[in-house]
Amino acid sequence: MIESTPTARLNEPHYVAWVRERQRNARRVSGWLSQRRAKPDLDHEERVDAQTLIWAERHAHEQRLHDSALEQLRHG
Repeated sequence: MIESTPTARLNEPHYVAWVRERQRNARRVSGWLSQRRAKPDLDHEERVDAQTLIWAERHAHEQRLHDSALEQLRHG
């Protein structure tokens, strides 16, 4: 049976990978946002479309990691 204590979750490989991926994404987004503020070279509509597409891709990837971590916890 899988332990559900917070300490046990920290040792799960998929959970650790999921947390690290979230941290990487947070760092990536913060750097990307600072660059976009420094160089607004695209017109507004192109920028909004690009940001929406990037957000959707990252959100889908994060959701897949989350689902994978939950499946791993359920099925060990």
